[in-house]
Amino acid sequence: MKIPKEMQAWQDQIKHAARILVERTESRPKVAMFLGTGHGEIAGRLEDKEVVLLQEYPEFPEDLGEKSLVFGKMAGMDLVVGEAPLAPYLGVTGMALSFPVRVCREMGAEILILTAGAASFKPGSKRGDLGVVEDHLNFTNLNPLVGKQNPLLGPRFPDMTWPYDLELMERSERLAERIGFELHEGVFAAIQGPSLPTRAEYRFLRQAGADFVGMSTVPEVIAAVHAGLRVLALVGITQVIDPKKPRPTDIEEMVDAADLAAPRMAILLSNLIEELAENEKGPAPLRVADESLDPPREP
Repeated sequence: MKIPKEMQAWQDQIKHAARILVERTESRPKVAMFLGTGHGEIAGRLEDKEVVLLQEYPEFPEDLGEKSLVFGKMAGMDLVVGEAPLAPYLGVTGMALSFPVRVCREMGAEILILTAGAASFKPGSKRGDLGVVEDHLNFTNLNPLVGKQNPLLGPRFPDMTWPYDLELMERSERLAERIGFELHEGVFAAIQGPSLPTRAEYRFLRQAGADFVGMSTVPEVIAAVHAGLRVLALVGITQVIDPKKPRPTDIEEMVDAADLAAPRMAILLSNLIEELAENEKGPAPLRVADESLDPPREP
């Protein structure tokens, strides 16, 4: 099969960007993280870290803006940590949005972990709680696979029956229970934004099966599954919605809830990485949450 020049060029761009990063950082990360919630805390815990500003490299699409990748080690494992996944409301293309995912895969990553803030419909959930995504609904109007098929990147029709890795989900749930906080499991509905849903849209999303609602993550998941990565997606709950009686959103409350979820997310991810890195050294000591992580009272 003859590969069109533009498709070969896109693949070459991915390989070139990956090669540059490997040469600069001398790292081939096994785990890539694109983090909204908990990004700063995880990046700060890395050893031997090196920050790469993507705008310094013309190989990366301009749509990525002033993003950075932080390379380093945790529990002896090579990691790369990126800032929050790109939101579709920024007007990015599917190709640009998927580019960091594909570059990390080309560098050797086998697992992609994504985190984001989200509203929750889950009974019993509270602001500052964490959730794990077991499936999703894509209402972003963005799929990174739309357009001509590039057989160099993956199949035309990737199966999405189980986009989220069951083993990673189970590990996360078990660790959260051991650490001492609840990890709510549910379906994540990704909307385009940036406007928040109307009352009718909240009711529709809940009736459609959504447990969490956010404005990112799903397009990257589609690209990751297409590229053959194992995927884990976690959310920090920034607001709890009663779809029958939604109230206006207080942005300051959302920010406070995200700040509360961030250290919990970092504790969970740190324990997960240590468990994944575990080999002949034996079990890693469990990091626990302290009393300061109690969720705020609902107004």
